[in-house]
Amino acid sequence: MELWRQLRSPGTALLLVALGFSLVRSDLQPAFVVHVGTAASIVPGDVAAALLALGAAWALVRHGVPREARPVLATGLAFCLLVLVTAAVNGAAPFVAGAKMVELAALALGAIAFLRTRGALEAVVDVLLLATVSADVWGGSDFLRAGGGRQAAFLGEHELAALGTLPLVYGLVLVGMRQRHARAVLAIVAGGLACILGASLATLLGLWLAAVVFLGAVFLRRSLTRRTLVVTVLVVGLVTAGTAEIRSGAFGFLQVLAGKHESRPSQFSGSWSQRLIYTYVDGRVFLAHPVLGTGWYSLLPPRTWTSYLPDTKRRFPDEPANYFPPPDRPLVPQQAYDQVLSQLGAFGFAVFMALLVSVAAASWRAARRTPGLVGDIPAAWFAGGLGAIAGEALFGGSPLTALWWLAVGAAAALATISATHEPE
Repeated sequence: MELWRQLRSPGTALLLVALGFSLVRSDLQPAFVVHVGTAASIVPGDVAAALLALGAAWALVRHGVPREARPVLATGLAFCLLVLVTAAVNGAAPFVAGAKMVELAALALGAIAFLRTRGALEAVVDVLLLATVSADVWGGSDFLRAGGGRQAAFLGEHELAALGTLPLVYGLVLVGMRQRHARAVLAIVAGGLACILGASLATLLGLWLAAVVFLGAVFLRRSLTRRTLVVTVLVVGLVTAGTAEIRSGAFGFLQVLAGKHESRPSQFSGSWSQRLIYTYVDGRVFLAHPVLGTGWYSLLPPRTWTSYLPDTKRRFPDEPANYFPPPDRPLVPQQAYDQVLSQLGAFGFAVFMALLVSVAAASWRAARRTPGLVGDIPAAWFAGGLGAIAGEALFGGSPLTALWWLAVGAAAALATISATHEPE
């Protein structure tokens, strides 16, 4: 494993250790509480992220920011600053929540500073593989004891599926390169099993996007082989079938789209029906605060949205009562896009979109300049992340948020590697 060799480099070691801690849900880590106007829990992952941010910032100041990474770094910093400023205006608790989310951006900053070689990339994959295999054992054991169902392991259902997507895509790229067959099999099997156990429909969408982007990049380089195509389609098909088996009750919305009518109330209701309700509420919040939003809260307090609840119930009269957000609790955003739009408004959403566009551009440069891992991984990982954050919002202490920031930083960093034409 490249991991042990890369741990000898202080900067890369900071990145790898922070990544490892970020893949464990913060509420499962030991914590001590400090009071800064509100109670704030400090866990080892927070310390690792802070050290990584300081080390990466110092490295970038000393050596400069690579030209290819500057748009991603600029838009990422703008988004983070907007979150922190608007959260501070809302009070101490929202500021802590915003800071917890922003601190995970240290993974992107660390990737830009320290992910400078293919060896460092392989070490990052080693961490992801170790976490995925461990989560598979944990989740698989729980799956057998419970007799089925979605599993969270030490992450969360969405997070487990999102984690599995990254090594799975890595394995598919190795198949396309015809290299390291045993490692490719391990990555595909471990990643695919994690995707199935987590059974996240949004992450499944991300996997489809990642597969399309990967195959498209290989096709445009005129290096797509039948073997690569068949393996990719077969693996994605198996993951889709496994996820669909576990989440069979979540596809009621397809029955509605097909024009079928319920024979009993709530027959076609499912998790995506509930997401539609929450999206409607977020949309009403955005329309009430279209320019700057409510400011960052992470979880919207009742006073910002409960006035729209009666209209929501009239809009969705056939949905079960427990599908509607409780009026005495904060509203938990169901996806990052709604969260950014309602809490940061059109201005914040434009900044967020600028970040996504800059990452997409960096991914395209990497894919165009360098075939193989360095070229194909950034775009595929980022495409997978776009799907994953359609299933969960951006929260501090969330492994999914950490993985999303890692994909952002990897795109900028690997575009830099591709510009130097490092040999594969």
